[in-house]
Amino acid sequence: MNVLNRAAYNSRFARIHPAEKAAICLPMLLLSLIWRETAVALFVVFMASIFVSRGGVSLILYMRLLMAPATFIIAGVLPIAFSFEGWLSIYANKETIQEAVKTACAAFASAASLYAFILTTPFTQIIWLMHVCKLPSLFIDIVALVYRFIFQLWEKKSEVLMAQTLRSGRPGIQMAARAAVHIFTSTLMEMNERQHAVDLRGGLDYISSSEWQSIWRKKK
Repeated sequence: MNVLNRAAYNSRFARIHPAEKAAICLPMLLLSLIWRETAVALFVVFMASIFVSRGGVSLILYMRLLMAPATFIIAGVLPIAFSFEGWLSIYANKETIQEAVKTACAAFASAASLYAFILTTPFTQIIWLMHVCKLPSLFIDIVALVYRFIFQLWEKKSEVLMAQTLRSGRPGIQMAARAAVHIFTSTLMEMNERQHAVDLRGGLDYISSSEWQSIWRKKK
């Protein structure tokens, strides 16, 4: 969460109106889903990379973050490309491999355009945009809760593993179970504390809409 928020708030597009950024990134997402062609996917990835670079986000960070969805995509398209019969019988043909490649390219291009939007748009602006689009309040609350919990859990996991490494902790099932329990409980406690702090401040930290600018025209 810290990595995504830090990149979003420090990008050159942090104060750009979120609707304008959505108007650029979401059509690329739709393009990759509608025209499932390798050339279109490469074009979308190239344009998303340019958008991220213009926003001041490191391309190395961008590509490193895309490695996670790429791993799941590759694992997901293997059953499309290959048919398994028994233990040692594996079948594949040109059509299935081409379909797997098209599916993988379309999914990766979709992830690239979505990450381009997330890395240049603070999460509070995304929440504001969902409110403007009249999405159900329950759905928005669930998205915010899941977003915060997942990345808070990841951050706490990194802290616990670093502490174990510095103490020369021994790996094992018992140690992993204790670490998992500690990570989960400490994450819940810290989330309650942060939520209480947010409530005392009257809401999430955000960039005021009066400070939003436009990509195509300078603010007077």
